[in-house]
Amino acid sequence: MRTTEEELIEPMCAIFRRFLKRKGLKFTPERAVILDAVLARQGVFEADELFYDMRQTGPRVSKATIYRTLKHLLEAGILSEVLIDAKQSHYQLSFDNKPRGHLVCVETSRIVEFECPELLEMRNRICAKYGFRPVSHRLVIYGISPEAKNIPQAEGL
Repeated sequence: MRTTEEELIEPMCAIFRRFLKRKGLKFTPERAVILDAVLARQGVFEADELFYDMRQTGPRVSKATIYRTLKHLLEAGILSEVLIDAKQSHYQLSFDNKPRGHLVCVETSRIVEFECPELLEMRNRICAKYGFRPVSHRLVIYGISPEAKNIPQAEGL
């Protein structure tokens, strides 16, 4: 019996291969390893996190190759960019269409992803009211996490 992960990897690999072929690019071993690492991730991640994790656990792939491959994965629709802040790009897999939100600690930059089915209902209700067809949505709540309370604050802030 196939696992959910196997059921997911094969179609994503085929989508990525077709995308690269249309662009006149090759599906290299490095791109395959990066795709596997991305598909194994849970939740929102940054390119540098992926780079450091891959350095620890797998074959070495350059940071530039990771950044270029993430760009291709975005263009292929396998990844979505999550707009958390203007300082750093964050990514998540596109195919999981569960209604989610993100809590972002303004002190520690910690990101907590949460599911909220009510968000989907609210999005659909608001879109219907104004005649829109919903495509996607994003909810980001900024706050201070419990861990941040233990960080000494600079004077005058």
